[in-house]
Amino acid sequence: MSTKRSWRPLVADKHGSHAVKGTFTDSGAVKGPFTALGEPDMTVKVDDDLAPGEVRDGPVRVPRALRGRRTLSAKWRGAPPAVIPVDIADMDFPLDPVIRAAVRRAIREPLVYPPHYTANGTTEVLAAFYRQAYAMRVDPAEFWLVSSCVAASYLLLNDVLAPGDEAVYFAPSYEHIPRSITGAGGVPVPVDIHGYLDGAWSLLDRVVSGRTRVIYVCNPHNPTGRTFGAGALRHLAGLAAKWDILVVSNELHGRLVLTGRHIPFASLGEDARARTLTLSGPTKSHNMSGLGVAFALFARDGRWRDSPGRIGARMTMPKTVQQAALRAAYGTDSRWLRHTLVRLRANRDFAVAGLTAAGSGIAVHPPEATYFLWLDLGGRSFTEDAAERLERTCGVRLMSGRKFGAEGRRWARMSLATDRNLIREAVRRLAGG
Repeated sequence: MSTKRSWRPLVADKHGSHAVKGTFTDSGAVKGPFTALGEPDMTVKVDDDLAPGEVRDGPVRVPRALRGRRTLSAKWRGAPPAVIPVDIADMDFPLDPVIRAAVRRAIREPLVYPPHYTANGTTEVLAAFYRQAYAMRVDPAEFWLVSSCVAASYLLLNDVLAPGDEAVYFAPSYEHIPRSITGAGGVPVPVDIHGYLDGAWSLLDRVVSGRTRVIYVCNPHNPTGRTFGAGALRHLAGLAAKWDILVVSNELHGRLVLTGRHIPFASLGEDARARTLTLSGPTKSHNMSGLGVAFALFARDGRWRDSPGRIGARMTMPKTVQQAALRAAYGTDSRWLRHTLVRLRANRDFAVAGLTAAGSGIAVHPPEATYFLWLDLGGRSFTEDAAERLERTCGVRLMSGRKFGAEGRRWARMSLATDRNLIREAVRRLAGG
C-alpha cells in the first residue's frame, strides 16, 4: 500500500526551538499533536506486521533506549527535537553484548601499555576469521592495527603517491577518498560505479594508464551500497596487473552484506594479494564508531610491505580496550550481528518500497550492503541542496550528496540503522514532502 502524504513545515516557537504542527492523515491533513522526538515519556512498540511500504498513522514515538543519544551522539545532539536524523553513519542499535563484556573485562585492570598486538592473540584472531569466512590463508604477521581507515588512507597514499601520480576511485565517493589522494599530491580520477558494476567495464579501461599509481576500491561501496561481484573484481585485478598498479581495498562494510556475499579483493589470487592493501575493522558492523579501531592486511612479501614501517608513529596503535573489542568482534560468531542484518534487510525493503511509490519523485537502487540508501531526488524540482530543503520542509535530516562529490541538489544519503518506527515516519515525510 502506498499513500500520498504531505508534511506541514516546521515552525519556530517563541523560545526559538522547533515544533511541529501535527502528523499525517491519508488526505494530507494534520491530525493531533506531534510530540517532539526524545521526550522522556516516550515509548515505542515496533509494528513488524506492516507490509513493506505500508505506514500507520499516529504520533512518532522514540524508543527509551535512544533517549541518551541526545547527549552522547553527534547525530542526535545536532538535530532539532522534531527532526529525524538519518544522516550520520552510526547505528541506533544497542551495542553487541559480546563487545560490552570484552570492554568491561578490559577495564577491570589498570589501563597500562598493552603487549604488542602481534603478541597478545589479536592478529591470530583476525587470521582465523579470514580463514573461516573467506578461505584465505593469512599469516598473523600480515596485519597492521590502525586507529581508523580514514587516517590510514591519508598516510598510506601519502607514502606511495608522488606529485602528479593518478589514483582512480569509484564515484560517488566518501569525500575523504579523493581528499586523501589530493592531500598526497596525486590526481584523483573518478569512475562511475553504477556504470562499471552494471557491466560497462570499459569505463575503467579508459582512465587507467601508465600514469595510474593506485586504484582505490570501496567494497561494499559508500554511499551507494553496491558490492563488487567476482567479474568486476577480476577485470579490475587484470588491469592492475597489466599496468603494475597498487590497490587499496576499503572493506569496512564487508560484514554488512545484505544480498549475496562479500569477496575480498586480496582473495582473487597471488598477484592480487601481493599488490593489495585491505582496510577493514568492526566500527560499522558492530556499531563501534565511538571506540575506533581498524586494521590493514597486506602480503608480507608484497608491494605494501614497507609502508607501515615508513609511516611509523604517525599512526597511533590501538590500545587495550580497542584491541579487546576488536578480538571480540572477530573472534565470536555474533548472534547480535546476525540479528542486526535481519533488521537492516527489513528496514531496507520497507524504505525502498515506500520511497519508490508512484509520484514520490524519489528513485533509489536497493543496496546490496551497508545500511545506506542513496536517494536520487532528480524527480523533484529543487533549486537548492535537496538534503537541506527536505530537512526544512519534511523534518528529515539526510546526508547531502555534496559530501560524496555528487550533484548536491539531486542526491542524498539516508541511514537505515535505526528503529523501524523512525524509518516509517521518515519515509512517510519524504514520500509526501
